[in-house]
Amino acid sequence: MPTWTPTQLTNGTAAGRCHSHSYYDIPVIDEEATNVLVHEIAFAERHPTASDVVEVGTVALDRPGEVVPIGESRAWSWQQGPMAQWVGGGGLAAYNDREGDGFVARLVDTRTGDRRALPRPLYAVAPDGRFGLCLNMARLDHLRPGYGYTEGEGALMEERAPHGDGVWRMDMGTGEARMILSLAEAREFLMTRLALPRRALQALRPPHFWFNHVKLSPNAERYTVKLRWRLPNKGWSDKQGVSLTGSVAGGGLRLLADATSHVVWLNDEQLYLWRAPEVALYEDAGGKDNRLRQVAPDLLDHNVHMRHLPPGPTGTLGEAVYDTPYREEIDLYCYDDRTGARELMASFTGHRPARGPFRCDLHPVPSADGRTVIVTSMRDGGRQVYALRR
Repeated sequence: MPTWTPTQLTNGTAAGRCHSHSYYDIPVIDEEATNVLVHEIAFAERHPTASDVVEVGTVALDRPGEVVPIGESRAWSWQQGPMAQWVGGGGLAAYNDREGDGFVARLVDTRTGDRRALPRPLYAVAPDGRFGLCLNMARLDHLRPGYGYTEGEGALMEERAPHGDGVWRMDMGTGEARMILSLAEAREFLMTRLALPRRALQALRPPHFWFNHVKLSPNAERYTVKLRWRLPNKGWSDKQGVSLTGSVAGGGLRLLADATSHVVWLNDEQLYLWRAPEVALYEDAGGKDNRLRQVAPDLLDHNVHMRHLPPGPTGTLGEAVYDTPYREEIDLYCYDDRTGARELMASFTGHRPARGPFRCDLHPVPSADGRTVIVTSMRDGGRQVYALRR
């Protein structure tokens, strides 16, 4: 395997200016693998308020340290930032922001400076940029702090599984949106799949439900989303959730698996995910058991952020990169599923706190050609963005 060379792309820790990229499963590197979307943060280890601003910008891989601002956001989280991502080809970028007590998406053409707004915050965007999928980021913040956006309207916390809240499909041109899956519909579907003891427990102590981590298949015809539940102000774990898949046209609902984490589409029919005690490959199909096989059984016995190389659709799992999160020293590996070989790409120290809503995970994001991987690390004492290239 080739050796990967790390380069620090952003600076400013000593001056209190830290940087991060958004989540590991969204395109923060443009198609040409030349520019990376980042955001600048001015504090650490407390929850954001509605007035806390991050500056969104781009940094060129061949010009480390030069962040070019494209806008500001007051709708962001520690784990996913303002979801800044490239849309389609070219230089169009999107990130989420706040207007009053609501949330919107900003679209910025980084080549011309043209900008416009969409009426809902974006989560996942189709590869061709025609439409995006949206979730209720206010409800997400109430039920899973660290991922949604604080102090927003419309959380609907008086309802356990609202009919008027769910997964929305939004046209990227017009901003028109329609719901393709409600929380009420998802809960009803879940009740037909849960074993009787678990259904009885939910009937005795009805929890609040929410959606998180919606992701589109490579052909943008289906999506996967986490349906999770908890009693407000009570504990929560991955066991209180399932991964569903559905059609972007609406309907076509399937249960992928329960107690899942870090789900990624490999191609249009298969996904890989963590379900204790293994990382495994699953099929997007009906039936009681969608599991196909375990991935790296001799190496992976813990939860990881994994992305295959290249990130486009592929028939089999070949090369992949993954981190070892929730530790003070996090390793980044390149693994070849065809041979079982593994290479240590780099180690990143100083990740304190190792757990909790303010932690800094590497969240590795590969470029379309599979030759560059972006991570965020606290190696120099604060959050900064790094590129590893081969």
